[in-house]
Amino acid sequence: MDIFSVISAAIVMICSGYSIFLVYRNKTKLEGTQGVMISMVIAVITGLLSGSIIGILSGETFLVVGVSMIIGFVIGFLAGHPIGLLAILMGSIAGLMGGINGAILGVFLQFINPSILLGILVGFYILIIGFVIVYIFVATNSKYSINTEELSPYAIIGAGIVLVSLFLFMYSSDMVKIPGQTETAQAQTQTQTTQETANTEVDVTKEQTPKVKMHVTEKGYSPNVIRVKKGVPVELEIKNPLENSCLSTFMIPDFNINNVNLKTGTTNLTFTPDKSGEYTFSCGMQMFKGTIIVE
Repeated sequence: MDIFSVISAAIVMICSGYSIFLVYRNKTKLEGTQGVMISMVIAVITGLLSGSIIGILSGETFLVVGVSMIIGFVIGFLAGHPIGLLAILMGSIAGLMGGINGAILGVFLQFINPSILLGILVGFYILIIGFVIVYIFVATNSKYSINTEELSPYAIIGAGIVLVSLFLFMYSSDMVKIPGQTETAQAQTQTQTTQETANTEVDVTKEQTPKVKMHVTEKGYSPNVIRVKKGVPVELEIKNPLENSCLSTFMIPDFNINNVNLKTGTTNLTFTPDKSGEYTFSCGMQMFKGTIIVE
């Protein structure tokens, strides 16, 4: 996955860089509305794919959104700079929006077959940026021309049906794994469900070296309420049978545990509750939560 992400990033840099180069080279012929629209398209599609790549690799929402916004803004500024102030404005806004949407999409995609979906995004990116490059050549050189009426709409519809069918085939086959639904995960979670649902709270306030054994299930973390003693270090032994699940990212921000990747198997964490009160632990997207009560 990391290699594919690097390849995708290289494609973005080369294609977007080349398209921006063409805008600078032909700036006198692209003044007006067409230049503004080109800068917007380059910015939004580059921001979208860049944000998705960073989101898949990182998974930390705040940092990913911030970096993606900056990338989208810079690309929009560069694409619009040779055209004029309006192109800079529209390109920068388009880049910001593309970066934000891409970052959020990437954070979600890391749990849902990231390689396949990133491949689809790269395919759309190449198609769209290819249209931009072709348009620049056609608009700035009288030797080239394209009659869009020659492109049969039935061919486009047919290609769309083929792609949708291929996607549905991959989804229904073993090529695509539904997060948290592998046979191993199902077998382990089914054997643990009856025990975990009955034991959702644990109290280790009277132990000198408290150790909490936690399980990750499709319904959340068990136990999901932990009572601890202030000032006494607590060890968490977290067993995770799931693969590519939102629950595989664990954090307790109040005790400096942030976005820990719970690999399949057992992960040990230690924290010291140095303040009384109730504090939340959760998955990376804060969809599944629990409570730590410090007495």
